[in-house]
Amino acid sequence: MPSKILVADDDFDNRAIASEILASQGYEVIVALNGREAVQKALKESPSLIFLDLSMPQMDGWQAASEIKKNPATSGIPIVAFTAHAMVGDEKKALEAGCDDYLSKPCTPQSVIEKVNKWMK
Repeated sequence: MPSKILVADDDFDNRAIASEILASQGYEVIVALNGREAVQKALKESPSLIFLDLSMPQMDGWQAASEIKKNPATSGIPIVAFTAHAMVGDEKKALEAGCDDYLSKPCTPQSVIEKVNKWMK
């Protein structure tokens, strides 16, 4: 059974590209359109890894990361901040919010695969 990866992003193109890259590597991809849905799907689906956009409606990725890490059922799931927030200090803020890693958009398919390989050992 393939490992599940949750891709949470409100932008269709970003979701589609990330999903295609991950599916091509044999992963089962689950998608969420906002932070609230990301928290719910993390709990329901128990993915092995989460790619989390930080700027989403209903609940942003900063809050979603914090909620996921607070819950004992989901706290061990690695979260990669998958974001266009690329200003000085944004990576530190993402890590402080509960993200385990950081990948700024736009990114290459290879950089997505490298993050997956790093966390899916």
